[in-house]
Amino acid sequence: MFSLLSKTAPIQKESESNSRVFFLDLNLDQILDKVSTEWGEEIRSLYEVFPENRETEEYRREIYSDIKKDEVYSAMMGYYGKIKERKLFAERGEKAYETLQTQAWYLREACSYIDAMETLKEELEKAPLSSEGMKGLLAFIGECISGESYNRLKEEALALRNELADFRVLITYEKERITITDGKGSGNFEDFLEGLFPGHDKKFTNPFIDSEVFSNLEEEIIRLYRKKHKEFFKRLDKFFKNNHEYLHEGVEELEQEMVYYLAYAKFQKKMEERGFIFCTPVYSEEKLMATGLYDLALKLVNAEQGKDVISNEAYLGSGERFFVLTGPNQGGKTTYARSLGQMIYLGKMGLDVPAETAQLPYYSNLWTHFSVEESTESGRGKLMDELERLKPIMEKDQEGAFVVINELFTTAANYDANIMGKRVLEHLIGLNCRGIYVTHLIELASSYPEVVSIRANVDKELKQTYKIERSEAGEITGTDRQAYKYGLTYEQLKERFS
Repeated sequence: MFSLLSKTAPIQKESESNSRVFFLDLNLDQILDKVSTEWGEEIRSLYEVFPENRETEEYRREIYSDIKKDEVYSAMMGYYGKIKERKLFAERGEKAYETLQTQAWYLREACSYIDAMETLKEELEKAPLSSEGMKGLLAFIGECISGESYNRLKEEALALRNELADFRVLITYEKERITITDGKGSGNFEDFLEGLFPGHDKKFTNPFIDSEVFSNLEEEIIRLYRKKHKEFFKRLDKFFKNNHEYLHEGVEELEQEMVYYLAYAKFQKKMEERGFIFCTPVYSEEKLMATGLYDLALKLVNAEQGKDVISNEAYLGSGERFFVLTGPNQGGKTTYARSLGQMIYLGKMGLDVPAETAQLPYYSNLWTHFSVEESTESGRGKLMDELERLKPIMEKDQEGAFVVINELFTTAANYDANIMGKRVLEHLIGLNCRGIYVTHLIELASSYPEVVSIRANVDKELKQTYKIERSEAGEITGTDRQAYKYGLTYEQLKERFS
């Protein structure tokens, strides 16, 4: 079955033990709240499933590059609008009390489906498609609308719709009596009003479709129609009974997959209008590189307050595996780690990333481990909780993953934390993982040849610049930084004695 999200296998649900943790750690939940807010909760599940391999990541990336093109985006959004219309008609039909109402809504529903498929095919044929996936979508739609059952559905539905559109009723109110007779004419009501009152902006809304229950007037109109147009109502009844499952197999799943791309594309377009920068990452065998990298979740919050965020760069060359990030407290270390994790996540999903330029290797998975408050429920203490949460990241099947670690082993003595931190780095490097380790332990920055030392900088007045650059880890200067080094800040003392 054709899919816009996978080249080879059906999309599977992601286990909560993986996706839920890094979504919260990296503030991805905040980003996806903005992405999916007008598209429904069901779309969120598709953002929790990583592509099964590098080829599928590239498959999605190429599709997304096509969807961003104005002609393709417009065609897909038009199709989505007709999908919403079709589903609305289906809901109205399910609520209807009268069989005739159900049948009429069903006819509208089928016609919306036909209009959506025909229009999308026509517009995609004119669009500049370059991706395998979008060309596959066009072929799939062509297959859907070329079958005998579809063409029979189309012929019957459009004939019924056109005939129904030409029905006219004349309602006369005179001397406190309402007279209903068969009317004459063709075309829509707006054109009729234009003939009577030229130059006015007319908008006609059918007054008989707001309720699921017929009024007395509506019942009389239906009685008249049934008497005058018996053959039509027989054909409508037959159409309803013979075409009860008109959707081509796989169309509903495909509609949701389209929304996966459209939701992010619409979000990105809105953010770019507000000055946000995104780029399409390029695959790199060994090198991780980004310029103009920023924390998208933080920028969304700051934008509402009229504040900006500091962008940074990232570079891991061949043979380099882990950033070890040190520097003053509140210097932007966690924000930088999150920005890296967000870039890896969005890149893996085949979407554009928040940066000016980006080159990314393929990573088998994404894991995070952020310091949290000690759990009073488990009774194990914070260190044991950290080790328990670290366990799945250290499994052998996580080879080639990207790992974001933020302040590990903070409750252990520095000597012990250094030893355990080095063991963690050694193990992950041995699994060919890449990542970033945020820590106050400057010794970790020079622990292995594969480790790159980066540091949160301060200016000459010892104020944070929030710029992260390659630099040897050094002693934290200033009295407040000396307090931090020896674990005497308020937060550290509170944590130690809690």
